[in-house]
Amino acid sequence: MRIPELLLPAGDMESLATALLYGADAVYLGADGPNLRARAAGFAGEVLGQAVAAAHAAQAKVYVCVNATPRQQDLALVRQGFDQAVEACADGLIIADPGVARLAQRHAPGLPIHVSTQANTRNAEALAFWRDFGATRANLARECAAREVRDLCAARDARLPGFELEVFAHGAQCMAFSGRCQLSVHMTGRAVNEPGRTACMGACAHPCRYEYRLRSVIEERKREGSDAWEVLESWTDSPQAPGGESWTQYLAPQDLCLIWQARWLARIGVDCLKIEGRTRSSAYLAVVGDAWRFALDSLARGDFQPRAALAELRHAATRPLTSGLFGADPRRSIPGLDQKTPRSMPLLRVLGASEKIHSGPAWDVELKGTFDPARPEGLTLILPGLDRPVLGPQDFRLERPDGLPLAAGHPGVRAVLFCAHPGLRAGILVR
Repeated sequence: MRIPELLLPAGDMESLATALLYGADAVYLGADGPNLRARAAGFAGEVLGQAVAAAHAAQAKVYVCVNATPRQQDLALVRQGFDQAVEACADGLIIADPGVARLAQRHAPGLPIHVSTQANTRNAEALAFWRDFGATRANLARECAAREVRDLCAARDARLPGFELEVFAHGAQCMAFSGRCQLSVHMTGRAVNEPGRTACMGACAHPCRYEYRLRSVIEERKREGSDAWEVLESWTDSPQAPGGESWTQYLAPQDLCLIWQARWLARIGVDCLKIEGRTRSSAYLAVVGDAWRFALDSLARGDFQPRAALAELRHAATRPLTSGLFGADPRRSIPGLDQKTPRSMPLLRVLGASEKIHSGPAWDVELKGTFDPARPEGLTLILPGLDRPVLGPQDFRLERPDGLPLAAGHPGVRAVLFCAHPGLRAGILVR
């Protein structure tokens, strides 16, 4: 059994640093080429070279996403993305479109091609096609059930030795078939031919996350003892605003979490586990990345501890966690998840040691949440390895940069943390 590569997202330099600090074996990110997270800050221009250098210094790889489905007018941008990835010495390209893969062979021949989950790969012949086309890895379709993944691993071992398989293991699911959704166009007034404004070009408006109100329910059912059908109709038109009882997210799927299946996935030969989240915050990434790193490290040691990882993952779960189409019932929440205890997301991020002269150890920090100085529970450090030391009120203090006590704070506010704990360093999150 080999331990799968942990592939974490990076939407900007802050999240890249977070992914590297909390245990990524590799990161995936967007650069100049069209990719499926157009709203992420990304790594355009020379920033990609800086990102690759930082990752390589941490012994991690960088895969550049060119995984959109571009139209003819977008191909110049695709070639620009390839040139940037080659110049930055990236470790691979993530591609979904056959035309983009063909261009990659000419413009970036030295970079491995990883087939995106957007290519909907679900059978061994498709794996063989991509291998013959020059790809070295395929991220299987998110719609694959467990038995399909098992069968594809077996087929790979028999027919395509050395070809790598990747599985989407944690994060947001899509109500469409691997992101091929047109609701962003039809529900937001976007022009169908407007360049880059569709989900397959990275500009999904997430209409499946909107709240809707039911106005009419029509149910057709067969009458008992008869071949005739009757139609039942009922109406609701409650005046509550969105968020009230009569509004709900009809189309929103639950988030995927395959933490219980990690050992099985490693045993059948999955090479990489991918975590979703290029538009998520660094606070989210720290919690999720550290939990998955801990789970895989415990698996490598022979004492797999998914329950401990799950106890941490619940803090980052904004929606119910499920095994999705991978399991027997995509609507069932995964077992062992404590949904009663309140979630506690990171409050602040350490930027680095304070450059000002202080009487003791001091750190410049940025708030990620709202700070209440009267909070009695103190602070909890989120240290790599699922280490969570708790600081009592007597173990730290927070001040404004001008030296006055921090009476209250909101996301984005800078402050100075006075604390002597040896685990503190740049990039650490605290809740």
